[in-house]
Amino acid sequence: MTAQEKKQRIQINLDLSPKLYETINNLAQQMNGDRVEVLLKAIALLEIAVEAKQKNKHIWIADENQNLETQITGI
Repeated sequence: MTAQEKKQRIQINLDLSPKLYETINNLAQQMNGDRVEVLLKAIALLEIAVEAKQKNKHIWIADENQNLETQITGI
Protein backbone atom coordinates (compact mmCIF):
# COMPACT_ATOMS: atom_id res chain seq x y z
CA MET A 1 0.00 0.00 0.00
CA THR A 2 1.45 3.35 -1.02
CA ALA A 3 1.47 6.44 1.18
CA GLN A 4 -1.20 7.96 -1.07
CA GLU A 5 -3.45 4.91 -0.64
CA LYS A 6 -3.02 5.04 3.14
CA LYS A 7 -4.33 8.60 3.17
CA GLN A 8 -7.39 7.76 1.10
CA ARG A 9 -10.13 6.27 3.26
CA ILE A 10 -13.80 5.54 2.76
CA GLN A 11 -15.93 5.41 5.86
CA ILE A 12 -18.71 2.84 6.11
CA ASN A 13 -21.31 2.08 8.75
CA LEU A 14 -21.98 -1.51 9.72
CA ASP A 15 -25.11 -2.90 11.31
CA LEU A 16 -23.85 -5.79 13.47
CA SER A 17 -25.58 -8.13 15.84
CA PRO A 18 -24.49 -7.77 19.46
CA LYS A 19 -22.89 -11.23 19.28
CA LEU A 20 -20.80 -10.36 16.21
CA TYR A 21 -19.75 -7.05 17.78
CA GLU A 22 -18.68 -8.93 20.92
CA THR A 23 -16.74 -11.44 18.81
CA ILE A 24 -14.88 -8.65 17.01
CA ASN A 25 -14.06 -6.98 20.32
CA ASN A 26 -12.84 -10.27 21.83
CA LEU A 27 -10.62 -10.93 18.83
CA ALA A 28 -9.20 -7.41 19.05
CA GLN A 29 -8.28 -8.00 22.69
CA GLN A 30 -6.69 -11.37 21.93
CA MET A 31 -4.64 -9.78 19.12
CA ASN A 32 -3.73 -6.72 21.19
CA GLY A 33 -5.18 -4.72 18.32
CA ASP A 34 -8.34 -2.87 17.44
CA ARG A 35 -11.56 -3.67 15.62
CA VAL A 36 -10.26 -2.26 12.33
CA GLU A 37 -7.28 -4.60 12.47
CA VAL A 38 -9.61 -7.56 13.10
CA LEU A 39 -11.72 -6.70 10.06
CA LEU A 40 -8.70 -6.07 7.82
CA LYS A 41 -7.11 -9.39 8.75
CA ALA A 42 -10.42 -11.22 8.35
CA ILE A 43 -10.85 -9.80 4.86
CA ALA A 44 -7.25 -10.66 3.94
CA LEU A 45 -7.75 -14.24 5.14
CA LEU A 46 -11.00 -14.56 3.20
CA GLU A 47 -9.31 -13.19 0.08
CA ILE A 48 -6.63 -15.89 0.36
CA ALA A 49 -9.29 -18.57 0.83
CA VAL A 50 -11.31 -17.43 -2.18
CA GLU A 51 -8.21 -17.29 -4.39
CA ALA A 52 -7.21 -20.78 -3.25
CA LYS A 53 -10.68 -22.14 -4.02
CA GLN A 54 -10.57 -20.61 -7.52
CA LYS A 55 -7.32 -22.53 -8.08
CA ASN A 56 -8.89 -25.77 -6.80
CA LYS A 57 -6.72 -25.66 -3.66
CA HIS A 58 -7.73 -26.28 -0.05
CA ILE A 59 -7.06 -24.63 3.29
CA TRP A 60 -6.22 -26.80 6.29
CA ILE A 61 -5.33 -26.30 9.94
CA ALA A 62 -2.34 -28.38 11.04
CA ASP A 63 -1.01 -29.14 14.49
CA GLU A 64 2.56 -28.52 15.65
CA ASN A 65 3.66 -31.77 13.94
CA GLN A 66 2.09 -30.73 10.63
CA ASN A 67 -0.70 -33.29 11.01
CA LEU A 68 -3.77 -32.03 9.21
CA GLU A 69 -6.60 -31.55 11.70
CA THR A 70 -9.32 -29.50 10.01
CA GLN A 71 -10.20 -28.59 6.45
CA ILE A 72 -11.76 -25.16 5.99
CA THR A 73 -14.85 -25.55 3.80
CA GLY A 74 -17.82 -23.48 2.76
CA ILE A 75 -15.91 -20.52 1.40
